Amino acid sequence: MGTAHQRKQLIFKIIDELCQKYKITRLCYYIKVSRSGYYAWKNLGKPLYKNYDKELASKIMLLFEERKKGYRYIAFQLERKYKITRNPKTILRYMQILNIKSPIRKKKFFHYSRKEISLNSILVAPNILNRNFEAKATFKKLVTNVSYLYHKNGRVFSSIVKDLYDNSILAYQISKKNDIKLVMDNISKVFSKQAYKCILHSDQGSQYNSHIYKDTLESLGVTISHSRKGNCYDNACCENFFSHLKSELLYLQPAKSEQELIKQVNDYVIWYNYDRPQSKLKGMTPIEYRNHTSF
Repeated sequence: MGTAHQRKQLIFKIIDELCQKYKITRLCYYIKVSRSGYYAWKNLGKPLYKNYDKELASKIMLLFEERKKGYRYIAFQLERKYKITRNPKTILRYMQILNIKSPIRKKKFFHYSRKEISLNSILVAPNILNRNFEAKATFKKLVTNVSYLYHKNGRVFSSIVKDLYDNSILAYQISKKNDIKLVMDNISKVFSKQAYKCILHSDQGSQYNSHIYKDTLESLGVTISHSRKGNCYDNACCENFFSHLKSELLYLQPAKSEQELIKQVNDYVIWYNYDRPQSKLKGMTPIEYRNHTSF
C-alpha cells in the first residue's frame, strides 16, 4: 500500500466516524474525496455474495485508482501483475459491489457514406492499406496522423506514427503549428537509422500531399497510402489512439500549461506502450507482444 493510499484510507475512517453527526455528501465535499470512493472503501470487506474475495477486491481497488479504467483492463492487469486469472464479468461484479465505475467514454459508432479519392490532386496516393489493419511483422504497416491537444492557455498539435503489428507508438512530435515540419520531424524519428520497406498510411491532409513528404518517403523506399477523402474510418487506428489519449488522460486531468501537457503525453505514450494491455494483443501490452512474438 502506498502512502497516498494509506492517507485516503485514514480520511475514509474519519468520515465514517463523523457520519452519525453530518451528512456523508457534505463531509466528502469539504474533505475533497468522492462519495463513490468512500462507499467503495465501506464495502471493501463486505461478503455481499458467495465466495467474495476481500484480497481480490483490494487489488481491484488499487488498479482502479491507478487509471480509473474499466473491468476488462483490470482483468488484464490482474493477470499481468498478480498472476490472478478471473473472468472479466467477475471483475465487473466486484466493481459493482465496490461502487466504482470508469468515467472513460463508451465506444460510439457512427455511419459515414464512402467517398472516392479526389482526382484533383496528383499527389494523392491510392488507398493501399484499405482498412487492412492486420500486420504479420513489425515495420510493415505504419499509420500516421495529427490531432490537436488542448491545455488551459491554448492548444498544440501532435503527430504520431503507429505500428499496426503491435499497436505501439513508434514516434510522436508536438508543435504549436500544424505544418509540414511537425510531420517530417516525426517521420525522421522513425526512419533515422534505416529505411524500411513498408506502407505508411495517412489521411489527405496538406502535409501528406506535399512534395517534401512524397519525395522523402519515396527515397526511403516507403510506399505511401492515403485514406479516401472525408473518411476517418480509413485511418481508424490513429483516430483510436488519440481518442484514448484524450478520454483516458487529458479530459480527466486537463493540463494547466503547454509544458505540463507535453509531460502528460510523454508519460501516456510510455504507459500505453509498456503497461496498457490490449485485448487484440491477447492481453499483452504492445512491447510485451512484440517481445513475445519475436522468439
